[in-house]
Amino acid sequence: MTESNNKTGDAIPISSLIQAYRCPRRFYFSRHDTIQASGKYIICKQVSLCKDQKPDEDTLWDEISLIDPGVAADLREYLSLCLEMNSHTPRINYTDCDIPVNSDRYGIYGLVDKYDSSEKIISIVRNSGAPEFGCWSDDRVRLAAYLLCLKESAGLDIAGGYIEYIPDGIVRYCEPQPRDRRRMLQALRMAQKVLKGDLPEKPVHAPCKNCLYTDQCNQDKPRTLSSILFKK
Repeated sequence: MTESNNKTGDAIPISSLIQAYRCPRRFYFSRHDTIQASGKYIICKQVSLCKDQKPDEDTLWDEISLIDPGVAADLREYLSLCLEMNSHTPRINYTDCDIPVNSDRYGIYGLVDKYDSSEKIISIVRNSGAPEFGCWSDDRVRLAAYLLCLKESAGLDIAGGYIEYIPDGIVRYCEPQPRDRRRMLQALRMAQKVLKGDLPEKPVHAPCKNCLYTDQCNQDKPRTLSSILFKK
């Protein structure tokens, strides 16, 4: 998700908060990388924004190509798959999209994908598959952060929202629980430390498989006091 620049320059985008939640060490090594919305996310976003149950694929591809002129041509097949999977999925109505929200108190900001003023509910678009039950933990944390920002910046106290897993054609309602907000605060504190230059410890369940920073991570293990004192 592409997110707007913050006013103070020191606030943290919710996307970075989620990266720190998934793996603070990977966030440390990737913090200076340029992150752009992927072609798959842009496709899923346009599929979600379509109010027609079965939109014209050619028209939709033209829109996607306009939004991202560099979109890979082979992703046209991915669009076809998403449309097929969502052909019988109920559309989540919305009255506004890409709403900038922020929390000055917690120093985070982002863009809410969709908001329906009549139902007073938000929706988050994902280009990942859905879990067998419920929603992924990072999506619950993401939703908790958006709801916090929406309450502070727009005065909207909303209990939950929809997570749209577009590739699977699955939409699930979620109300963040205390554990999700606790994880959000933990991720925020970790992100703040990383952005100050601290290299965090590797988490117990680090997602090392297919990580681009495995070599750097293994080479840059923090030195302990014993390793310094007893170095030969």
